[in-house]
Amino acid sequence: MPDSPTHRKFPEHSANRYYAIFEELPDGSAMWRGCVFGMENVELKIRELVRESNHKFFATRLQGAAEPMIQSSNAAEEQRR
Repeated sequence: MPDSPTHRKFPEHSANRYYAIFEELPDGSAMWRGCVFGMENVELKIRELVRESNHKFFATRLQGAAEPMIQSSNAAEEQRR
């Protein structure tokens, strides 16, 4: 499986974990938007959510560390870059 895109793109064993996805609201609070298994699904879900909202989204690994693992800016910010 060393040639798979997921293997090269994400850290080892990151595909074998659950992640919670949150939306950062304008007041700085976070709203839970779902839970997915594997980093590839995190990326797909955040892409889907970004199309629905101009807010920022982030994901955290449910087992272990509490720091954000993936952060995504909103679509408007992406276009400005």
